[in-house]
Amino acid sequence: MNLAGERAAIAQMLAAHQTLTLATSQDGQPWAATVFYASDPGFNLYFVSDHRTRHARDMAANPRVALAIGADAGHWHEVRGLQVEGEAACLAGPGREQALELFLGKFADVKALFATPESADEQIIAGRLRHAPFWRITPRFIRLIDNARGFGNKLELRL
Repeated sequence: MNLAGERAAIAQMLAAHQTLTLATSQDGQPWAATVFYASDPGFNLYFVSDHRTRHARDMAANPRVALAIGADAGHWHEVRGLQVEGEAACLAGPGREQALELFLGKFADVKALFATPESADEQIIAGRLRHAPFWRITPRFIRLIDNARGFGNKLELRL
């Protein structure tokens, strides 16, 4: 597969899924957390995470992260997913606004809730989303695993 085809396959995978499992570490102690995400054409990944969470504290101390995106599979030939290495950064100003726009563009139900919260719980969620920290993961390496193309089939992209 050529570079354009590899990039298209990765973009399709990012668009097809909504959550990623983020791996962080601090002081030699690993951690994993699942978060909703949005992405941009450069494969940057954006998500919301309060500074008090363990993974946010880890990223503040050590921005090098890894993540996995994939769906459950019932058979080995159905295994398909992304493995990513990159660097995390907390966003402010225009970067945060861009991340919020991408996030609301991916999640129509969150966009509706954000625009017109209908219950007390939705008002709390919308209020937190207005102020919650957005994070960006800038990937350095992406591997697409696709066993439908053969056991252990990999496409790798260094950025």
